Amino acid sequence: MKEKMFELYKKMFLIREFEFLLEDYFSKGLLRGTTHSCIGQEAVAVSVLDYVDINKDYVTSTHRGHGHFLAITGEVFGLASEIMGKRTGVVSGLGGSQHLQYKNFYTNGITGGMIPVGVGIALAKKLKGEEGIVISFLGDGAMNEGYVMEALNMAKVYEVPIMFVLENNCYAMSSITKDLTGSLFEHRVKGFGLKYVYEEAIDVLNLWQKFGEIYREVSNNRRPVFVECRTYRFCGHSKSDKREYVLKEEEVFWRQNDPLLLLRNRVVKELGEDGVEKIEAKIREEIRGAFEKAERESELALDEFERRYGC
Repeated sequence: MKEKMFELYKKMFLIREFEFLLEDYFSKGLLRGTTHSCIGQEAVAVSVLDYVDINKDYVTSTHRGHGHFLAITGEVFGLASEIMGKRTGVVSGLGGSQHLQYKNFYTNGITGGMIPVGVGIALAKKLKGEEGIVISFLGDGAMNEGYVMEALNMAKVYEVPIMFVLENNCYAMSSITKDLTGSLFEHRVKGFGLKYVYEEAIDVLNLWQKFGEIYREVSNNRRPVFVECRTYRFCGHSKSDKREYVLKEEEVFWRQNDPLLLLRNRVVKELGEDGVEKIEAKIREEIRGAFEKAERESELALDEFERRYGC
């Protein structure tokens, strides 16, 4: 368990430091398009995706998907290059922050847009008798999209092997989720007949164990499960968001219960402050080096685009 704790902390720290540096690069005008950071939400990404075999499982993510991507791949250079619009990006600089693809990992920028896709992939797996499951992430804002509700219904009707992971960070766009939601998400989900699980994304090791149980359940039973994770983001929805709408008491609570810092305290007890700082310095150096290398790369030339994609 100690080694797993160290591993999860490294992944969480990598994601947060990547997002911090990404915001710095955005402020300097070095990125293509906007970005949506997941600072504060790292626990969910590393906990569920630690179990994924990306060669047989599928993962669909959201516009806030950097943490999911890094938790699976660790491809710092490829992601940094992509967001800078460079040819060395994971999709040759053509997708940017919101449209990523790596093996069986897919995302796009439409709110909840990948949920119907995830259900379709899971149905295909069932019809073909293939191994593996689908993990589909969504945010609380997506729960007010009609096609998401339709997809949840279809997942239950056809009993497909999919795990829905709702990252409820309490705020959709620039508004408080509860002010724009007529009922609890639990009631909606159970109304479709789906199994519903609620988790607080605070204790990372506990969350990791719970997701392991759910992953095995979906894999073995080949039926859908919906998991709502209460989490929080310490950054705005996007770069123009100043977060004036954030409730002070929620901000105070999550600052005091930041999953990354709580896990860090546990790691410090095992490795000491110096040991943890050495790990963190190495990760920061890796990220900084990847960004600086990406800066020096070129964009995809038209002739190379034609050779790669035949158009």
